[in-house]
Amino acid sequence: MAVSVVLNGSRSGTRVSQAKRQRIIDIARELNYRPNFLARSLVRRATHIFGFYSGFNYFDARNPFIAELTAGLLEECARCKYDLLLHTVFRGQEINGLYDEMLSGKIDGLVIWSPDDDPLVALLRDSHPPVVSVVETISPFPSVGVAEYKGSYEIGKYLYEEGHRSIVYLTQKNPSKSRMQRQEGIQDAAAQLGMGLQLKVDPAWDGWPEILALSLPPKLRPTAIACWNDMAAYQVLSYCRATGIAIPQQIAITGFDGIESPIETDMHLTSVRAPWAQVASTAITYLVDLLEGRDVPNETILPVELIQGNTA
Repeated sequence: MAVSVVLNGSRSGTRVSQAKRQRIIDIARELNYRPNFLARSLVRRATHIFGFYSGFNYFDARNPFIAELTAGLLEECARCKYDLLLHTVFRGQEINGLYDEMLSGKIDGLVIWSPDDDPLVALLRDSHPPVVSVVETISPFPSVGVAEYKGSYEIGKYLYEEGHRSIVYLTQKNPSKSRMQRQEGIQDAAAQLGMGLQLKVDPAWDGWPEILALSLPPKLRPTAIACWNDMAAYQVLSYCRATGIAIPQQIAITGFDGIESPIETDMHLTSVRAPWAQVASTAITYLVDLLEGRDVPNETILPVELIQGNTA
């Protein structure tokens, strides 16, 4: 009992003299003793580990968006004295196996970035430990996101004020809720302001001539391309520069997320800056609150900011 009190912080009420405490510590050092983490977590019913799950079938830390999320998670975990365990789907893995792993007692709480129809989400809805969703709103979990609709609406308004009347909105197939909010924002801006808007799906590299309508006379071409995120915008920018299309004189380009390109150092993208690191850190804060019995908001929307660069 005395050893447990000294080495494991047991609260049994046992009193240990300073001399005996030091003797136990000295012997533990001589034996190179290390506490068994798993056994300790079973006793305390806590591991001080949070999980992060991506349900979008990839997790590339080199992706600037994912890097922002991960940075926010790690920073807040460190502040709250938690470790972070990453989970993602890989080829051949069964969802039930991943679910069992998450519910095995390894983690105290889970942050998810996933589409609403992810089969794992259905399993998690009636489970423990607590779950907080980031980016996407997924019932019944608390969620943390950004003002997707407002940011995209502001892009449309900005392009109108810059004199653009025919624009392309570049999106992706099978958009998530957050992507649909972005699309709806610019569609509403175009409709209310009287701009022509074409919806195009992000193509392979050889599809850019069609997106830019290069076969049409200059007067009939769109004068701006609003992209659903910055990475798509940088792809358009790279194509235009490689083919001699002047930015923004011949075509303006905008993005969404506020991520600076490590390559196009002389071009600063006009974009909507979204505080993704803060979104992630807020989710960790909410997990701690839930574990300690405090209420958290069902939905938290952080503000975004239009950043004017030299591409539009």
